[in-house]
Amino acid sequence: MEDLLMSDKIVIKSKFKEYDVEFIYDLTDHLLNNFDESAVLVIDSHVYAIYKNELSAVTEKFRTVFLAPEESAKTVDYAQEIIEKLLDCTVRKTDTLVAIGGGITQDIVAFISSIIFRGVNWVFYPTTLLAQADSCIGSKSSINFKKYKNLLGTFNPPNHIYIYPVFLKSLSESEIRSGIGEIMHYFLNDDLEKAERLMAVHQEILKDVSIIVPFIKESLLVKKAIIEIDEFDTNIRHIFNYGHTFGHAIEAITNYAIPHGQAVSIGMNIANYFSLEKGMITKEVFLKMYELLKLNMPEFKITNDNIDIYCGALSKDKKNVGAKLGCILTEGPGKMKKCFMEMDDAFKTSLLDYSQQY
Repeated sequence: MEDLLMSDKIVIKSKFKEYDVEFIYDLTDHLLNNFDESAVLVIDSHVYAIYKNELSAVTEKFRTVFLAPEESAKTVDYAQEIIEKLLDCTVRKTDTLVAIGGGITQDIVAFISSIIFRGVNWVFYPTTLLAQADSCIGSKSSINFKKYKNLLGTFNPPNHIYIYPVFLKSLSESEIRSGIGEIMHYFLNDDLEKAERLMAVHQEILKDVSIIVPFIKESLLVKKAIIEIDEFDTNIRHIFNYGHTFGHAIEAITNYAIPHGQAVSIGMNIANYFSLEKGMITKEVFLKMYELLKLNMPEFKITNDNIDIYCGALSKDKKNVGAKLGCILTEGPGKMKKCFMEMDDAFKTSLLDYSQQY
């Protein structure tokens, strides 16, 4: 582990192919020197607006398509629009799509690259903390279909991932906190020590995001260990749903006003509370994790006014079995367990009790 943390390259063994994550420190030179005329850039338009000085020399050299980075763009219809633009650029099966953007860009380009010409190569330059520390590896991609979020998708890892930490400097505090929440979710899946080290510098990271780079590597290494065992999410990878069941429902009922990673921070705390109620952890263990998580938790309360809406959002979770809520609870850091709970009156009472206390 220590050797991997010192290295600027992490290799992922996938059922599809071996691919790698490399940390780079000069974006323009890297793009200009590592690709030839077979490259077609697909760039988040917001990212391009911010980094135009670094990217304009690159877009002058390569065929380029700009992509809207809104959640509403993650649709089949919008994917078709991008495919039409790629065809206008005379894209060929032997070309490589070079995606530069966050998770939405990743999802759209991964999806398109898996279906156009029955598959073309693609590489990824993730620009958000969430994408750099989490979604860039693991093969999953998904897009929305009508009212159904992430219904359509593929397993299609990029050939290479290049992490340019300078991208993080343009992120808002909310986006940084969101990424921290996702990293915390991986660390608590592994051990308490990693989570304690991260949150010990939480405030410093908000002032100087470059401090988080070693933690990005650690987060990817935690994920790598699991996805190399269960790439297709049929068994042990389920533990990474920790915090997400309760967090996704918070995102849904707040119309995504609470960013993903911060909603997951609250979701982990709710999962820990149910774990405490079930006797899976002690109050001491719960409070240790709470003291860390609360540093990254936004204001949100489950009340009598929204509890039915919240439970309605929980009832739509794809991990549910029948009327039972499927979620990951914990027996302590590094010890996650899949559980199913009845969403009855006692469940609602527990949620209200939790929100009154925390």
